[in-house]
Amino acid sequence: MILADIMDKLQKIKEIGKSTKEKQQFINVSEVFYIWEIMVAKLDMLENIQISENFIDDVDLRYISGKVVDVLQTGIVDMEKIMTNYGVPFPARPPAGVNTTISLQHITDKDIYQSLFESVQSFFPILASGYMQGSSPKVIKTIKNHLLLTMEVHELLIEYGKLKGYFNPPPVYNA
Repeated sequence: MILADIMDKLQKIKEIGKSTKEKQQFINVSEVFYIWEIMVAKLDMLENIQISENFIDDVDLRYISGKVVDVLQTGIVDMEKIMTNYGVPFPARPPAGVNTTISLQHITDKDIYQSLFESVQSFFPILASGYMQGSSPKVIKTIKNHLLLTMEVHELLIEYGKLKGYFNPPPVYNA
């Protein structure tokens, strides 16, 4: 068992029998800010992916998009638990699904890949900052887990992009 798990368990024990208001002493304002920001970013990205999925032709990209959605939904559920536990208000949720019968041929799988890739990359600064600003074991552990999941999805997107020729690698350094 790692230290973060032990500290998380101790925090849970300290919070037993406490009201939401009393539990708020165990979380700082920076953590609340980052939980809110992470939640809003995940909800926005989820809505964008739900729209984009209507235009995906490639089976592999559809699978990867599904993996990204799974990671987002896991993060949303985990952030909602923390928000509920500490009485943090929820941002507005996107619609449950966004279906369209319109076929836009100028939106290609490459465009959708680039959007997914850049969206996943945009999570790193906010997750890293949230992790660095954290002092509550529960928040630190949750953000760390989402940072690791985001890294795994990022690696998957890089490999898919290389395979399809969509990934735009930085120039090779020649010494």
